[in-house]
Amino acid sequence: MGLKEQLVSTSKDHLGSLETKLNGLLKPVNPRPEFVNTLRQRIQITGKPAWVSRFNNLQFILILVTGVLSGVVVVTMLARILVNLLVSGKKSSEIS
Repeated sequence: MGLKEQLVSTSKDHLGSLETKLNGLLKPVNPRPEFVNTLRQRIQITGKPAWVSRFNNLQFILILVTGVLSGVVVVTMLARILVNLLVSGKKSSEIS
């Protein structure tokens, strides 16, 4: 049996023993009926994710523009670094 097969076998055994331990430790819980009903109502009533309702249109546009500008700055900086590295590489090869 190769090393890979031994590792797979050992990890399966380890996972099996871990699963057995967790089955002994973790017991199912019955939630309160009012909690379930409240959660069901919130899920059924809410048609969109909670974070969407926190932003109005102006805030969303501002966040979008800021993200795009940040991306442009990062790309510009990376391009300048790349150009400087290429130019410095040419200068050093011309000197030698």
